[in-house]
Amino acid sequence: MLKKGVVCPVCGEGKISEQTVTERFEYKGNKISISNYHIFRCERCREKIVSPKTLRETEKALTDFRRNIDGLLTSDEIRAIREKLGKTQTEMARLLGVGEKNFARYENGQVTQSKSMDLLLRIIDVDPQILHQIEAKRMTPKLDYEGIGSSTACFEKEQDIYTQKSESTLNKEIQYAA
Repeated sequence: MLKKGVVCPVCGEGKISEQTVTERFEYKGNKISISNYHIFRCERCREKIVSPKTLRETEKALTDFRRNIDGLLTSDEIRAIREKLGKTQTEMARLLGVGEKNFARYENGQVTQSKSMDLLLRIIDVDPQILHQIEAKRMTPKLDYEGIGSSTACFEKEQDIYTQKSESTLNKEIQYAA
């Protein structure tokens, strides 16, 4: 566990101290500063180690920062759409065909949704009836594929007849040539 005065896990020689800094991040030429960013710094090698608590606390802010730049919905916007529809995270995940934990991670900023998922969420936000159509499709029983074998057999029979005609035509051509 990291705490002030412990030997640095990187160099194994220096002692680490806890510091609160303003950390700057850059993504696609855009910058964000996060204050109250807790780090441990080695007095010898100067290595910075971010506290696990700080990582958890800043993960959502950084994910939403990147989402904004990429033109995607933020965590809060995704949550607002779900709540507007009166659905739980589990229900949304099932309806949209994603893992239950994945949808929760969209909302807490651990995972960035794909552009396709983002577009689907935006469409559902504009026209919630689409969600009812998705629900209806999910409730529709799957097709029974047992009958396909007979149509395949029928197709194979037609192929056999075609092949026989081709062979008889070929035989006639051979007879005329002789």
